[in-house]
Amino acid sequence: MARETPPFYPKKRKVNDMIISKKKAVAVSLAGLIAAPGWAQSNIQLYGVADAYVKYGKWMGDDTAGVDDGGINGSRIGFQGEEDLGNGLKAVFVLEEGVNIDTGKSSGMSNADDYYNGGSQTFTRQAYVGLKGSFGQVALGRQYAPGYFVDPYDALIAMVPSPQDWLSLLGNLTITPNSPARWNNSITYNGTFQTLTVNAIYSAGNRESDSGRNLNGTRVDYTDDDKYGLALRYDNGPLKIGAIYHGIKYSKQNVGDGFAGGDKTQKEWFLGASYDFGIATLAGSYQQGRDILGIDGMDVNLWQIGVVVPIGPGTIRLAYAGEKIDRAQDFIDHEAKPKSFTIAYTQDLSKRTTLYLGYTKIDYDNLTWKEALNLGQTDSSFNGHADASKVGDTDLFFVGMSHTF
Repeated sequence: MARETPPFYPKKRKVNDMIISKKKAVAVSLAGLIAAPGWAQSNIQLYGVADAYVKYGKWMGDDTAGVDDGGINGSRIGFQGEEDLGNGLKAVFVLEEGVNIDTGKSSGMSNADDYYNGGSQTFTRQAYVGLKGSFGQVALGRQYAPGYFVDPYDALIAMVPSPQDWLSLLGNLTITPNSPARWNNSITYNGTFQTLTVNAIYSAGNRESDSGRNLNGTRVDYTDDDKYGLALRYDNGPLKIGAIYHGIKYSKQNVGDGFAGGDKTQKEWFLGASYDFGIATLAGSYQQGRDILGIDGMDVNLWQIGVVVPIGPGTIRLAYAGEKIDRAQDFIDHEAKPKSFTIAYTQDLSKRTTLYLGYTKIDYDNLTWKEALNLGQTDSSFNGHADASKVGDTDLFFVGMSHTF
């Protein structure tokens, strides 16, 4: 919401103070008059989320307890605004920084972003400028891919404990409500036409120049890391349906940088739906990823189903998901079928404040710590697990609070 400038109340303890205060008041008034035309044309808002929860239990078989960030929504602070250009056309911008409320540090960057964009990155969640009108909105910058918005088809509304959230990250899918669905150097189009919404994105990747770079005597082609996505969404009363597609190109040379693997295009598609029956809402989705991380034959299938039931002043949310990660030579030694279940209770104390609590479990099937490391999970060398040992279950109880402003 917009922050208002507090009124100017000069202190008047002495005559000299009164004179100085009056001069300051005149200066402030003149500054306000000069700035007034700009503010009259623009609407700038400060907004954000403060969300934290207490967790207790086991993470991948190891004991864990403490405060964590973003149970319902990732904590953030942002600026957004628009200027009326006339004839129904508006200029818009968003600058949004993620915050880990448990530590106060910034958040929202994926490993790829950390590696390819040296130095600090201020607005880790979103940073874009664009034009909006009856045609929709076109914008340029760091933006959400269509696959970020899967919450309408998830009974856990894409909360951190959501089974779809957990398992999509485990399988390195970009159709996920997480950092892999925030893309740099992107052009987006978003438009809503009655009950149909269209979302499209093209990202030039993390860098578009390979000048002066050689790897093993070969010039490195870093321009071949483009990404693209498209979504069609139907929203009509109690029924919501969404179809999403992502394509992520990989360059084989990137293996030498310690990131990515292979030179295939990672192809993903997602189909989700939900229906509100009044007494309960049923939601579910199915998605596939082919040639994950550019590795030929490394495929992932993920499905989830859930139900939302209003109970008194709050809501009970249940979801169950299963995933199949195919064997890929030197990456995943054998097929793994992790599963996840979550039950949660949410209660709105106001339009901006929500309390939540629940329990989540993840069974990693026969996944080893070496395979988990290859998938981008915790390095076993940091927690004393042998590479060949099995990953233990995750069993977490959580209770927290989310506040938007």
